[in-house]
Amino acid sequence: MERLNLALSTECMTSYQHSDHQPSEDLILITGGTGKTGRRIADRLAARGRPSRIGSRAGSPAFDWDEPAGWAAALRGVRAAYLSYYPDIAVPGADRTISAFAVAAVEAGVRRLVLLSGRGEPGAAEAERVVQSAGAEWTVLRCSWFNQNFSEGYLLEPILDGRVELPAG
Repeated sequence: MERLNLALSTECMTSYQHSDHQPSEDLILITGGTGKTGRRIADRLAARGRPSRIGSRAGSPAFDWDEPAGWAAALRGVRAAYLSYYPDIAVPGADRTISAFAVAAVEAGVRRLVLLSGRGEPGAAEAERVVQSAGAEWTVLRCSWFNQNFSEGYLLEPILDGRVELPAG
């Protein structure tokens, strides 16, 4: 099976495949398509000539995890979806929202769901279970940290000042 080099540290990712089915050339929805992981996936799909739809509040059609009424438009014609839940996969209720989206996706004809998960959080584990039981092929990416945390965003300034500062006690 062809794998995309997502330019994310392989130390932070573990991928679990449900099926060795070769992905189709059909439309791929990338939720969080302008975010840290989604924009990189979108860039790589575009470089390969693979059709994708950016799922974001500013996208067309707009996609918002908190607006289920808009999901059908974002899922129209989609055969695979990358799920990057905002604000975080481990927050209370994320599993219920992801479950509702997964059901809507399968009903819309989506054949593969790819979930960006976490490592060890009970909420993330429950979100994984609902994706795995949705009735589509699935992949779970379990990530604990991204190298980009140090090269963009809130950790960059301390790094440029010669310090490593982490959000921990």
